[in-house]
This record gives sequence, C-alpha cells and structure tokens, in this order.
Amino acid sequence: MKIHVKIFGVARLKAGIGSFETDVATLDELMDAIPGIPRKEAKDLVVLVNGRSAGRRYRFSEGDEVALLAPAGGG
Repeated sequence: MKIHVKIFGVARLKAGIGSFETDVATLDELMDAIPGIPRKEAKDLVVLVNGRSAGRRYRFSEGDEVALLAPAGGG
C-alpha cells in the first residue's frame, strides 16, 4: 500500500524531512519506517489519516494521506 506521509512540528525537525512516501500496510509498520525517528519515539506521535485520528490497528488504503505530529507539550 503506497501512502503519503507528512511530518509536522518538532517531529519534522527530528526527521529532517517534511514528507515521504512508503509502502506499508499498517500503522504499526509505519512506526518502523519513519526516517530519523526511532520506534520508541514514533509511538508517541499523534497520527491523523485523511484528517481523522487513527488507532494503532488501522490498516492503510492505497493513497491514504498520513499526518504525524509531536504531542502538545508545555508547562
């Protein structure tokens, strides 16, 4: 399944890229495919698929658009 992934905010700085395409079937597989971000950190990202929140068991469809964002922080 070819999907398009956009990375925003601090996650984008960490990855060193703003977007990429990958061929994965599940969100779990995507966590291992994000350039520059280890799985341990990737699992904490907020994931939107086609503008909607997606659970960890989500299975991609051809052409899905995925947005990855670092969780909000502050203090």
